[in-house]
Amino acid sequence: MSYPTKIADPIGEWAWGSARLKAYVLALDPSEVSEETLKQAKDALAASPEPPTAADEAGFVIVHRCGQNYLLLACTWREENELWETVWSDDSGRFERIERGPGHLPTYCVWEMGIVTHETAGWRRVLTSGRTADARAAYLADAFRGEV
Repeated sequence: MSYPTKIADPIGEWAWGSARLKAYVLALDPSEVSEETLKQAKDALAASPEPPTAADEAGFVIVHRCGQNYLLLACTWREENELWETVWSDDSGRFERIERGPGHLPTYCVWEMGIVTHETAGWRRVLTSGRTADARAAYLADAFRGEV
């Protein structure tokens, strides 16, 4: 089976608690993702019972169109170098948080990895800078756009 490539399109910055996240749409055609879907995703993120509380937390969020449904992947950099993730799905027609249990769990699909690879390289630059405010601002300003 052959899969068509998808396009990552940055759509600005979203807040999640005190964290600042670069937001992306990931789809065959990002322009087909409605403003209503993006609003629902942003509202689900804001209503999360466990938003980040560290003032310097940063990361990214992906609204991924998977066929007719969507995944919402919120990722923050925590501790010294760890990428943490919370996932929502709109299989029910609205975004609901997926509770992840013990065991071997899925993380990213090959399309999402294009964004994750870009974000990892950017966060590595923050870490090697000594986590300066300028490096953090540069990280938040550097978003990936393109085919994955």
